[in-house]
Amino acid sequence: MELKRSKEDNFLLAFLVVLCLYHIIARFGLAVDLQWHTDIGRDELFTPPHIMILAGIIPTSIMLVSYILWNSFISKNPEKTGFFIGPFVAPTSLWMMVCGLITLVFGGLYDDYWHTSYGVDTTIITPPHIWTFAGGMLVEVATIVLALQMKNRLKEATPKWLNLVIIATLWALVYHFHLAFANFLDPRVWSLNIFNFQIMLHIIFAGASLIIFLPLADRLLGKNGALALSSLLLASQLLFLTLVPILVESMMTSEHYFRPGSPHTVWAAQCLPWLLLPILLATKRYSVLQNPNRLIALVIVVDAVWLPTFIDYIPSEIGLFNTILSVVITVLVLRGFIFFSQGFGAAIERLSADKMITLSKQSSPTTKMTVAGVFLLLIFTPLASGHVIHLSEEGEGLDAPKRFLIDVNETYVWVEFMIWPPKALIETEVSILPANNETSDVTNAWIELVYPTEKDTVRMRTNFEDRNNHSIWNGQVNFPFSGNQTLEVWLEVNGQSSFTEIPVDVDGPPLLPVWLAWFLAISWPALMVLIWRNISHK
Repeated sequence: MELKRSKEDNFLLAFLVVLCLYHIIARFGLAVDLQWHTDIGRDELFTPPHIMILAGIIPTSIMLVSYILWNSFISKNPEKTGFFIGPFVAPTSLWMMVCGLITLVFGGLYDDYWHTSYGVDTTIITPPHIWTFAGGMLVEVATIVLALQMKNRLKEATPKWLNLVIIATLWALVYHFHLAFANFLDPRVWSLNIFNFQIMLHIIFAGASLIIFLPLADRLLGKNGALALSSLLLASQLLFLTLVPILVESMMTSEHYFRPGSPHTVWAAQCLPWLLLPILLATKRYSVLQNPNRLIALVIVVDAVWLPTFIDYIPSEIGLFNTILSVVITVLVLRGFIFFSQGFGAAIERLSADKMITLSKQSSPTTKMTVAGVFLLLIFTPLASGHVIHLSEEGEGLDAPKRFLIDVNETYVWVEFMIWPPKALIETEVSILPANNETSDVTNAWIELVYPTEKDTVRMRTNFEDRNNHSIWNGQVNFPFSGNQTLEVWLEVNGQSSFTEIPVDVDGPPLLPVWLAWFLAISWPALMVLIWRNISHK
């Protein structure tokens, strides 16, 4: 006898398909966007990879709001279960998606403010990016919760393809985390200095994500769930290697130019653990995922940090002693993390149970004041976009906020500012790049900040570094105060040093200090985790 499903069930199943496609397309868009920033540079808001990332938000939001309104006011089901917020009721997973999408939207506004205050991002992890990553990950976790809810509700009528939604969403989560932690494969932030010891960070964070999701895959999909997930990761790596460079080149317009040294490493593929599948297969008989020590050894061995495919080989850069010390500290940290991560799978299963949870309709005075304060903060916070400034000058191929084409003794170079105008008391990253490959003979580059005082003229020199001999010279220039100042861009070519002046009108410090930006970035996602963890126990 054929088992029938209600129209509501069919709608939620269709919603799961839309969510799954959204996660896959958005993660591929993220892979292309990362390569776009590396090979071409920065760009305006609505680039093709950005559209891939953002496009799924629209149908997801429409279907999400439609279901909540229908379920709250139109549905005639007398026994509604789920999460009640005032007159609105929906499955717990859908409210998680609401929180995730709100975090994404506010993260986007926060990102615009961040760009306006601090310029273009030069690393993956920034305060607003923590919000956008956290929002996307919360929607992905909620998708898994909704899929489990449907399996619990439909029983024998559950379609077989529902497990494909779960495994694809798990892949999106693992990839999402690894792409965020690719930040710690960047030479500028790959290690943490503690008492002059350099500790590699990637094996800690990437290892922690695998410790969560490999056992979760087995828990949700059976004993071969982790193998299926690792197979999907390997397949996506091979696809990224071949497809991402093609997509980047096909999406370029006449405004875009390849940066020197392009094409660069395909970060989307290299930040994932290449050895995960073969090592899982080789150790399958030893119950690695059930043994904490073996699991920690697994995630350390397969980590991408051991690959000599990045700008510099990290272990050789920090030395043998620091590498061993990093592994020892990672083992200690992950050993403690396993204890805290053991309840993650159970929490997801509890959230997938169709139980009635009601939030009090009465708001405390403190809550009302908090809501009013947030509302006022949003009104008065300047949220001007910092993405489209590159359209103000013709030929700005790297799409930075500001670029100058200068002639230093008949050698033409671009001088690229990551924030324009620069802010006082903040280090601004400045790059010197070749114009038409005319800087191949540059042997040294630096910048001198010149400003007059009552007694004399003060010079502050910033030496620039050219990593891997790509003729891309980078340095951090510290502007000590606001007002008119002069930059002298110095190049050494064929043993002769010359400079060209660039006048700079430095702005005052930004409204939001960096420490407060990071506090907001970390506190909101942490609060979301605590809220949904507590709800899972109700």
